Amino acid sequence: MKKIKLFCSLIIFSLIISCGSDNNEVDTDGGIIADFSFTNNENLFQFTNLSQGATSYRWDLGDLSFYCEKENPTFRYTKVGGEIKVTLTAINDQGNESSITKVIIAPEVFDINVAIDGSFDDWENVAVLYDESESGTGSMQKIKMWGAGDNINIYVEGNTTMLMELVDIFIDSDGDSSTGFLSWQWPEGSGAEFLFEGPLLSNSWGAFYQHTDPNGGWGWAALAGSGANMSSSGIVSIDAETNAIEFSIPKTQLGTLDSKISLAITELNSGWQAVATFPEVSGTSRFVTYELPIESSGFCE
Repeated sequence: MKKIKLFCSLIIFSLIISCGSDNNEVDTDGGIIADFSFTNNENLFQFTNLSQGATSYRWDLGDLSFYCEKENPTFRYTKVGGEIKVTLTAINDQGNESSITKVIIAPEVFDINVAIDGSFDDWENVAVLYDESESGTGSMQKIKMWGAGDNINIYVEGNTTMLMELVDIFIDSDGDSSTGFLSWQWPEGSGAEFLFEGPLLSNSWGAFYQHTDPNGGWGWAALAGSGANMSSSGIVSIDAETNAIEFSIPKTQLGTLDSKISLAITELNSGWQAVATFPEVSGTSRFVTYELPIESSGFCE
């Protein structure tokens, strides 16, 4: 009798162990385990599939109106940010499924729509790209840039001596500081393909010029009618110590753009005398560089 009781106990214990091994990640019919890991560089995520027992995969990446069926997808988040739920469903040849959901943290995505109207509230969530307010002595002190959409939008903040009566804006549009106009004023990186010269006002007589000297010298060809393409707020007094201006340049004005754009500004008075440069001229100065935003999430890759 004792031997029979012991045999029954072993059967019951075995059943308890078998049931206890089941969890949410295991499909007990197909033996599938769904799992993944991920790494990211800013809003670009690389997902690594760690699933077992599956032959196909379905990803809900949290920013898609469709499923991604790559085994190890790469995806850039440009529409949503913060906490995002990502679900991987692993499927075997018999159609059995197992799913797992993990929360990822992507950079916040701000809905920024810059209007060139002299009201600067729409720049609030745009980071300062370059700041000389502590070290610089010139009229221009801070710059912001926003390049989503059809235009390159630029905000410049300075002291009350910043009037922008006339300007030279040097623009490196191809991402290569060794091509275009090579300026001694910014020895560590210049290479301007385009120049805007004139008053920083809409529909003024200012014009864009395209660089023509293959040796990097001062050689420009005027682009007819181009000055009217510049949209500007004009100088706005923010407070007793600060002036600011915002303006935009159509991307089509700058030819084929690289993934980044660089620029520098010389401010002149009405007599064509240079009164300030931004960034300020030094032995290590260079154009300010802005990375253009990637505007579409595209498909998983």
